[in-house]
Amino acid sequence: MQPQTLTVADHLALTYRPDLEVLIARWRRPVSLSELQAGYYALADEAERCGTVRWLLDTRALTISIEAGQWVNDSFFPTLATRFHQPLRMAYMVPPDSQRRLQTDAEMASLLSRFEKAMFSYCFKLFDQEGDAQRWLAAPTPH
Repeated sequence: MQPQTLTVADHLALTYRPDLEVLIARWRRPVSLSELQAGYYALADEAERCGTVRWLLDTRALTISIEAGQWVNDSFFPTLATRFHQPLRMAYMVPPDSQRRLQTDAEMASLLSRFEKAMFSYCFKLFDQEGDAQRWLAAPTPH
């Protein structure tokens, strides 16, 4: 079966890879908070439609912000438990400078820590290489 791509406006493409059972979300440019929210909702809808819990989120074109991170953590992630009845695996592709900022900026590090604590039945990991992200997504889910 061939990959299926859904374009969400001009800023996001969602591609389902049935061979890998992975939904890939690629943001193409920086977005407003409302565009980010619409993109995440479209991602969850498409993942539910495809029946996949493995997501690769290519956020390298985005600018990380506290406001966006708080919305994802406090408003979006809590909705996933009622939609998906098994653990989600989310591989986030972020540029190296964003990874450094998440580790060195106190407010961003605190937000990342909140993400990790909120992800009780979900797994997520940050990557800068897509091959590494794909290998992690393909690995068996720990129980």
